[in-house]
Amino acid sequence: MGNVLLNFKPEILLMELIGEKNRVDTFIRKVIHNKTWVNLDRGTLTHDEALEIYLCQYPEEKDILFPFFDQWINYLTPIHENVEILRKLKKNNYKLYLLSNAIIEAYNILKDRYDFYSLFDGQVISGFEKVIKPEKAIYNLLVSRYNLIPEESLFIDDTLGNLRPAKKLGMKIIWLKPDTDLKKELREFQILV
Repeated sequence: MGNVLLNFKPEILLMELIGEKNRVDTFIRKVIHNKTWVNLDRGTLTHDEALEIYLCQYPEEKDILFPFFDQWINYLTPIHENVEILRKLKKNNYKLYLLSNAIIEAYNILKDRYDFYSLFDGQVISGFEKVIKPEKAIYNLLVSRYNLIPEESLFIDDTLGNLRPAKKLGMKIIWLKPDTDLKKELREFQILV
């Protein structure tokens, strides 16, 4: 979901709030690249519980933590060209599944906000399952829940570490970097888009 169908660039909001790149980088390292954020994705903490933990850990960031937690979900915006590819894949009768690390509160807002979530034939969301990528269990859950044949499946992710378990299962993979031409990559797998 993040950086495949939705932009996840917290630095944009943080630059608006802070305006100083070094402090933005420090905030991202302390907050988003933190075990607390992982537990948010895992669904073992709520949004409010995580905020309280961060306020205790980093009281000097209080002036940024409140507006960041209040607004960051609004900065998850569609990557329109990839959403259009998703629509074309559905129109061409491909089965589509969403496997994502996502905070429960964010996912619930986003699925109501954007209609493309209805295109999926199934979804495995980390916050509800209490397991996250790249843990092998979440991939196995997707495969078993929807009776997928890994060798007939293609997994797309923006993070190389999340692709490795899918590849080990036998799935084809696409590493979606900022300069990746997704249509071209899909066509290399003879997928009609």
